[in-house]
Amino acid sequence: MAQTDGLDCCGGADVPSTGLDRRAVLRAATLGVGAAAGGLLTLPGTAYAAPAIYNPFTAYPISGSWADHLARGSLGGIDFAMPVGTPLPACGAGTVQNTPNNGTGGHTVTIQHADGYRSQYMHLSQFLLGNGTYVQAGTVVGLSGGAAGAPGSGNSTGPHLHWHMIDPAGVRISPLVYIAEHPGGAAPRQVYEAASNNAWRALPISGSGGAVTGSAVAPIALGSTKIVYTLNGGRVFEAASNAGWQNLWTGITGAQGTALAALNLNGVKLIYTVVDGYVHEAASNNAWRNLNSGISGVSSASISVIQLDGVKYVYSIVGGYVHEAHSANAWRNLNTGIPASAVAAITLGSTKIIYTVNGGSVYEAASNAGWQNLWTGISGVSGSTLAAMNVAGVKHIYTSAGGYVHEAASNNAWRNLNSGVGGSTVAVLTVGGVKLIYAA
Repeated sequence: MAQTDGLDCCGGADVPSTGLDRRAVLRAATLGVGAAAGGLLTLPGTAYAAPAIYNPFTAYPISGSWADHLARGSLGGIDFAMPVGTPLPACGAGTVQNTPNNGTGGHTVTIQHADGYRSQYMHLSQFLLGNGTYVQAGTVVGLSGGAAGAPGSGNSTGPHLHWHMIDPAGVRISPLVYIAEHPGGAAPRQVYEAASNNAWRALPISGSGGAVTGSAVAPIALGSTKIVYTLNGGRVFEAASNAGWQNLWTGITGAQGTALAALNLNGVKLIYTVVDGYVHEAASNNAWRNLNSGISGVSSASISVIQLDGVKYVYSIVGGYVHEAHSANAWRNLNTGIPASAVAAITLGSTKIIYTVNGGSVYEAASNAGWQNLWTGISGVSGSTLAAMNVAGVKHIYTSAGGYVHEAASNNAWRNLNSGVGGSTVAVLTVGGVKLIYAA
């Protein structure tokens, strides 16, 4: 890594404010190609993949915008105000490179993504990983700094984190603009937990290995222990409340989309994913070996599982319709005739109940009523996220609308109430009578 990546940061005036990376200009001149206009440099004929990047710092105020940096002669960056010593999760997967005393940027961590993009954190007070360490999104790579005159602060005059990205052409770019332009439905996001007995206050789940992130979430309870499964870059991770939420890879890989479900069956933990259009099942008592159930043609957007009298039921979407398959029938997948873009299932006594999203509205169908599909009255639902649970005989539905998780209960005429918990992905769990929302 060239140390000149960090020679300008928060107030340095030694670099022209053209918005161009000088190395990129020199590279273009050497190659005899490229055009600079409006602060952008284009190298014709070169295409790059876009890595999945998320913002780990949404909980901290922006103290210096990209425009602020450019106005004072910087090549650009985003400053987040935070106390010295704040853990810094990786914004995406990649290889860590530490650069001590990197000019005005001070101690700098570079995360080198596999596809030519780089992300840089500046003004660190401490490095936590060795050079060459490969990390997943959410792994803590260092601690923030920035106190004036402190080791590693560079030219910083107060505690904060400086964050920017560098594209494959060597041009510094705004990570917030990048994320907006590459939302990537499967990009990992911070997972939050909110409890009904704590006024739905959303708290980030984080362990010794960093923030728990995912593009999909599936929780289960094992006794009083809460276990959260997340999908991150095709891999499934497990984090348990009784282990400090340490996020461990199960070994499951190749999972696609946002279809993820989990089940506790007599103490055996089961995970369900979609790989190449097939539902796969992995069990904790079989070393998480991911086995193809044979259920095919499945959408990777949504999947749900329940158990009834020891029989496992999988609900998936095939060709726009909900299908049901169960373990006592060799996973034969039968069409219920219910149209849907998302599905969630619960049991109420011996009755199986399916909730679906179709055209932004939520419907309910019960096995003891011939799967007659009835509108609950809930509408305005966004995305393909849907969760449901039975709490002491009361049916609850959870959806995302306007970026917030909403809760509706059958004993309240399905009135859809905003919980105040932000998130576009939602999963739910009940432990000891307490309702828990997991949102990302």
